[in-house]
Amino acid sequence: MPSITISGLTKRFGSTLAVRKLDMEIEDGEFVTLLGPSGCGKTTTLRCLAGLEEPDEGEILFGDRCVFSSQKGVFVPPGGRRVGLVFQSYALWPHMTVFQNVSFGLSKQRLPKEEIRKRVSEILTLLGLQGYENRYPSELSGGQQQRVALARMIVTQPEILLFDEPLSNLDAKLRMTLRAELKRLHREIGATTVYVTHDQLEALTLSTRIAVMKEGVVQQMGTPKEVYHFPENLFVAEFMSNPKTNLFPARVVEPGPPAACALAADPAVRFHLQAGPLPEEKPLVINVRPEDIEISPIAGPGLKAKVYATLPTGGECISYFRLEAGGLEVVAKGPEEEHLCLNPNQPAWLSFKRGNIFNEETGRIIASFGFLSGEGKDEG
Repeated sequence: MPSITISGLTKRFGSTLAVRKLDMEIEDGEFVTLLGPSGCGKTTTLRCLAGLEEPDEGEILFGDRCVFSSQKGVFVPPGGRRVGLVFQSYALWPHMTVFQNVSFGLSKQRLPKEEIRKRVSEILTLLGLQGYENRYPSELSGGQQQRVALARMIVTQPEILLFDEPLSNLDAKLRMTLRAELKRLHREIGATTVYVTHDQLEALTLSTRIAVMKEGVVQQMGTPKEVYHFPENLFVAEFMSNPKTNLFPARVVEPGPPAACALAADPAVRFHLQAGPLPEEKPLVINVRPEDIEISPIAGPGLKAKVYATLPTGGECISYFRLEAGGLEVVAKGPEEEHLCLNPNQPAWLSFKRGNIFNEETGRIIASFGFLSGEGKDEG
């Protein structure tokens, strides 16, 4: 399967710049997700790859084959790109059976009937649709219709697979099931895949690499672990979190190493970091994920806070706290048994296991730390 090389890709819609000089390398057989909020340019990028939109500038290569170049005057139409595309809408022919929908592309290729029958049978078996050959789309569930759309795309053996939010119309349980199907399918056929979504969990569970986009620009591209635990800027840190991540304005009081920061809202609250040296006289932001906060109902080291809401989610719990010093809100996530012992307005002591430090002015990451402890005016 070919790699994908995108160089200087720019696409405008009137005065709106949807994609800005995008550069991206996608390796042979990778599963890359374009992730970001609505209007960030991810679907426009995918449509440029598919040939459904003609970019204004740049170049796109599939392997060594140029499918678009503004300088060379090359634009290969969608039918010549050998890509498979699945949209949010399944776009199945309602008057055709499952077999007829899946075999449509093969019939256009004028393959022998026996070859068509064999390939359709193989792909329907792969996707768990054997026995549904003679059903019509109206007789299928949403998940089954999506599988038919996948089968129709894959059966023609495209070199590159493109997905535009294919699971967004399905319920949460079915989305999880089909994520597993997509991951298995990618492993078995090994096609180079580009997937568009605004769902962080979907990107984290499916991808070999994630490209987080904002306003037509890639903010960070890396493995799920890199993007989640080591965000390159505050936008990525905030977007890659559900529930919302914790952001604490702070300033350096001891540049280190080891370093110490103080809460901007209350200089008496100090954070001792196994990181440094840190730039002095720069406003900072400390980022701590909800799952990286340890809770104790017993007075001890850490920041004193009060519980004001506990939300069980089944197996896990999300709790909201208000720091006694500074009054900042803190969100923590962890096992139910750790959280459900807490009552509203009960004091608790919070310790932070790891996180990142950002320059508040630029939004760029300065350092990551593996352990952070806090101390306030009142430890007991």
